[in-house]
Amino acid sequence: MEFSHPLWLIAGLALPLVWAAFFLFDRVDRPQLEKFIDKHLLPYLLLNPFQKRSVWSVLLLWSAVWSLLTVALAGPRWNYQEIETFTKEQNLVILLDLSSSMQAADLKPSRLVRARQKIEDLLNLSQGVKIGLIAFAADPHMITPLTEDKETIRHLLPTLDTDLIYVQGSRLSPALEMASQLLEAEPGSSKSLLVISDGGFEDTAAIKTARRLAEKGVVIHALGIGTVEGAPVKDQEGNVVKKNGSPVLSKLERERFSEISKAGHGHYLEVHDKEEVILKELEKRAEAQIASGKKHRIWEERYYLLILPALPILLWWFRRGALFTLILFFPFSLSASDYFKNSEQLGKEAFEAGDHATAIASFQDPYRKGVACYRAGQYAEAEKLFRQSSRPDVACSAVYNLGNALAHQQKYKEAIEAYENVLKQWPDHTRAKENLELVKKMLEQQQQQQQQQQDQNKKDKEKEQQDQNKQDSGSDNKENEQDSSSENKQEENKQEKQNQEQESKPEEQDSQKQEPPSEEKSQEDQDADVWLNRIQNDPKTFMKNKFQVESKKNGTTEGIDPW
Repeated sequence: MEFSHPLWLIAGLALPLVWAAFFLFDRVDRPQLEKFIDKHLLPYLLLNPFQKRSVWSVLLLWSAVWSLLTVALAGPRWNYQEIETFTKEQNLVILLDLSSSMQAADLKPSRLVRARQKIEDLLNLSQGVKIGLIAFAADPHMITPLTEDKETIRHLLPTLDTDLIYVQGSRLSPALEMASQLLEAEPGSSKSLLVISDGGFEDTAAIKTARRLAEKGVVIHALGIGTVEGAPVKDQEGNVVKKNGSPVLSKLERERFSEISKAGHGHYLEVHDKEEVILKELEKRAEAQIASGKKHRIWEERYYLLILPALPILLWWFRRGALFTLILFFPFSLSASDYFKNSEQLGKEAFEAGDHATAIASFQDPYRKGVACYRAGQYAEAEKLFRQSSRPDVACSAVYNLGNALAHQQKYKEAIEAYENVLKQWPDHTRAKENLELVKKMLEQQQQQQQQQQDQNKKDKEKEQQDQNKQDSGSDNKENEQDSSSENKQEENKQEKQNQEQESKPEEQDSQKQEPPSEEKSQEDQDADVWLNRIQNDPKTFMKNKFQVESKKNGTTEGIDPW
């Protein structure tokens, strides 16, 4: 037998205190009371023996109910069944080399393209496996954390290129450290790394790091991309890199790269090898984890056995008018604890549950209400609330979120001002730096589109004016011809003019179909198009800015040329 919530037993200490208080009061004799109370008042203040017995019986019943309910709340339980439980966790982090040598074309069309194809194949085969993706050169950069959402990785995979890198190099050890941090946060023991590279690493600490991770149970596989013969290295513009007048040649460092997999107790593969061996190794380790599953006790709860004898006493008191027992019939299953929570606590629970409408109605604090409005897509209302926020502990977040709300409303100039205010007071705010660069480029695109629209409108107006001038000059010529004609030919000219008008009507209609008048979009529609195009079509720019910010923050400098 045991109690699931033993702290409730502390409430039983109230019983001795109540009994002691009644006992001491009952021992007070009449002579002592006469010192403080007039004799003729004592009969009205003291209880007779029958009344005393009634009070003690009520106290006894109350103590019994209190004891039963206290022990029931403590959760007594006995008898249990042991059930073997397990979790089949499989985690794989892919480290993709984005150094310049990955643009070599010894594998067609390039090493990097073939590496992305291998990752795509892994995604298609990895059912039930959590996959994370890290790109590295001189610095490691997180692309996606460990996730079962393969579509996110597929969406970002085509944008991964060597031109994203701000500082070139090929340092594997920092990337292994970042991957290790990802895996440490995950449960289970089936954890693996896959390094995809040509093996041209400039740091010597990679093998030591791989051995240390292997001691923690992380298996490290290596996938060599390239050929032993090699190919010239190309720069960002696609030009061949030269050194001392000769092309720089990059070869697959097969022996050096295989040392990484040996240190990590993994497999070394190349492009022509099938990647199923990596997934099979994960599956095998997961099955071993299942075989050594832990046993979990399922207890049989017995608290209801203590509530049943207390119910008749409570019902009897209820019949006698003890209305306080109504609290026992409150719908506790419908969150009766809400009666004891303030509006901020209720709003927080609703916000965490995704019920933003309830959170907005519950929150009183402008910042919290603003965050709820932002999540609900009410950006204009969120902007007002963030401006009203005056709490010093959320001052930075309020200004930053104000910029986000303005950006969603296409108020790019005001958003830029908000992000700049954040950076003036908190210069190390990474997200504000990234969003500032992003919104500046969106503003440039917006202005360019507005200028193009204005130029187009100007051209349309000039064309309409030219067409109008042509029509006016044509009508003047016709009038002059009519005035100079003889009276005998007036009827003939009128007939010819009517025929010409009838023949010109279908031509005008056709011209209208071919050149419909341009409909000028509203400013709101133009800004919305810019925003949507930015989100849908340009994740590469976002990642490039992200890589640049991370490299600057790390203070990374150009490494030794590994080729």
